[in-house]
Amino acid sequence: MKTVRVWFSKTGAAKYISHLDLTRCMSRALKLSKLPVWYTEGFNPHIYMTFAMPLSLGVEGLRECMDIRLTEDMELSAAARQLAEHLPKDISVLEITEPMLGFDATAFAEYELCFDSKDPQALADALDKILSLDSIIVMKHSKKEDKEFDIKPHFTLLYKQIEPGLLRVKLQASCSQEGSVNPSLLLEAVKQYKGLEPYAEITRVKLLTKDFSDMR
Repeated sequence: MKTVRVWFSKTGAAKYISHLDLTRCMSRALKLSKLPVWYTEGFNPHIYMTFAMPLSLGVEGLRECMDIRLTEDMELSAAARQLAEHLPKDISVLEITEPMLGFDATAFAEYELCFDSKDPQALADALDKILSLDSIIVMKHSKKEDKEFDIKPHFTLLYKQIEPGLLRVKLQASCSQEGSVNPSLLLEAVKQYKGLEPYAEITRVKLLTKDFSDMR
């Protein structure tokens, strides 16, 4: 039995399906692909799948990953093609590789936020002022409770680019099994501190390790 890592993208309409629905979609595709996947044992056997860091609803992912187990050796490029044939249009298999690191190595994620704005320069200035603060306190919502949360230590701005009617921002954010910070909290900070309510498309570009190298 061999553990392999499936790298995939989840874009377009697929960004609106939940992680549970993604799991069902992948399970169905694996069954239809006829790949020699390993099933868990017990009363209710199911295909073994484990995902690195589930995406938030409405966020696109350009390089997501999940691990499965194969019960037979096979060419991984062929396995990728077989699986890809049974996935919907907006979920695409990029490649299947042998994992180099465990999912617990994930520490950060790189995101791109595309803000629609009539005045992208003013929005960029507002972001600069917010990110220059010693702390950025917003309300973080959870199933258990809402509480104040300082997002300042969890975001690193990589660059911002102003285009006609658009502000493009790339940043790194905490993203690990110990806890992750949703970039939508930055939008909440803009609303809270500057009274603006910008709309942004959020894309997770890739997962990163503690030394900021690509997850492998």
